[in-house]
Amino acid sequence: MTDNELRTIFENYLDAFATTSLTEQERLLQSSVTDDVIYTNPGVEGSGIRNLLAHIDGFQRKFPGGRFRINWLRQQHGQALSEWTQLDQDGSELITAHSYARLNEEGRITHWAGFWSSGVV
Repeated sequence: MTDNELRTIFENYLDAFATTSLTEQERLLQSSVTDDVIYTNPGVEGSGIRNLLAHIDGFQRKFPGGRFRINWLRQQHGQALSEWTQLDQDGSELITAHSYARLNEEGRITHWAGFWSSGVV
């Protein structure tokens, strides 16, 4: 997988958090994660697209208009590491953190793990 292809997958995943349209969220997730994706961060542990959609809804309720910017992205052997910044609706930076992901042979995310200090957001 090229770096550009990986970036598109990560951007699609993160862009799902930036829209309130369920149809668009589903489209973005279908292009970036497996149906049984596992996702974790300091406050959340879940699996499956349906549960992930509920998590995204909760994110938008807590951070209306919130979104993410990828600062850097590295990959090797079906794994990826990234640094991203969460932005509020005005574009102000809230936190910068890291994520680790595993991808399947089709290039879709099977596991996404976010890392930051608990209690930050």
